[in-house]
Amino acid sequence: MNLIKKIFCLNIFLLIFFPLTAQPPLKQLPAYRCVHYDRNVLHFPNGHERQDTLYAKMDSLLVFGRGEINVWHVGGSHVQADIFSHRMRLNLSNMIPDLASGRGILFPYPIARTNYGYNYKVSYTGSWTTGKNTKKEQPYRLGITGMAARTSDENASITLRLNTDGNGLWKFNELRILGYGSNDSIFPYIVNGTDTLYAQRDSIKPGYIIHLKNAIDSTTLYMNVDDDEWFTLTGIEPDNRQGGIRYFSSGVNGAAVPAWLRCADLQRDLQLVKPDLVIFAIGINDAAVPYGRFDAEHFKWGYRQLIDQVLRVSPDCAFIFITNNDSYRYVSRRRMAPNANGRIVQEAFYDLAKEYKGAVWDLFDIMGGYGSVDSWELEGLVRRDRLHFTVDGYNLLGDLLYNALLTDYLFER
Repeated sequence: MNLIKKIFCLNIFLLIFFPLTAQPPLKQLPAYRCVHYDRNVLHFPNGHERQDTLYAKMDSLLVFGRGEINVWHVGGSHVQADIFSHRMRLNLSNMIPDLASGRGILFPYPIARTNYGYNYKVSYTGSWTTGKNTKKEQPYRLGITGMAARTSDENASITLRLNTDGNGLWKFNELRILGYGSNDSIFPYIVNGTDTLYAQRDSIKPGYIIHLKNAIDSTTLYMNVDDDEWFTLTGIEPDNRQGGIRYFSSGVNGAAVPAWLRCADLQRDLQLVKPDLVIFAIGINDAAVPYGRFDAEHFKWGYRQLIDQVLRVSPDCAFIFITNNDSYRYVSRRRMAPNANGRIVQEAFYDLAKEYKGAVWDLFDIMGGYGSVDSWELEGLVRRDRLHFTVDGYNLLGDLLYNALLTDYLFER
């Protein structure tokens, strides 16, 4: 971007949108002694071209109100919790009024009796079986959520309620159901007021689609199965198809790179996202092995397979690779020890960023490197397992990454 255009966009963003939102463009961060705030930047080992393509779309959206930006954030338990990723979602969506678009592709995690982001609520009825991409052998075709839930129960239903965190940002007039039935006569449906709306198979994009006359933020989905039939659900996307920022997050507890490569419908589902930015946060589980046993070349090989799927869908996509946090790993069922693989994973991500002209957000360095997780635990940002973050810790990560991204957008081009 030339200097005149850069100054124009910066002035428009700061002088016009800032008073409207009554919020500073950068998040105000608490002063923790363990955090190396001066290292909170995006590193580009091999050029800024992909990021500039993303920023051109941000110019169009933020300055002129045109277009949309799609972000896909993928990882393991750090992402399944949807605290870090949702903080990013809110930060980006709250930059200017009416920037929030679709909520992303969701999965009914309570069916699998596992945790999820409680910024929305899911309840269900009926009998279900579930699977996830961390299991090598299973009967389900998995997609972008890495999860599946199957039912043969005619009384099965899923109730979805958005906006349970009180922000009121998310409404939808289109509901997409990802999955497949035991035969072509099975169509999920919802009841909206006095109307029963059956999903129709989308002839262009994956899944089944229901269009609504008015935007809502809650509904109940029924599976419409009879005896000896079943329906397998792999995701639900409530969307409004308006311009803005759509932030998709895909996380499965324990998922490593091979787990995401097991998702046969991942590339197909990425057609729904068409990401402009992918935030890769897979690696903490790959590196949970004794020092000397982590195979960096195999790790990068797996990432290349995953990145190639993204590039087939979005050739100009920008990439941010998040290095592993400093952590402990389980050495037995009840005992943990410091994980010395952090530096090796860090170097592997810089290699991938150089190869694919992406960025590195060096969380390992921001934390302080090897051994720093203890000080993060003492300040209440990491749990006692010294592997996962606390709510405050995850929210801090979301604010830090947002500030690094926005600082690069505004000042570093």
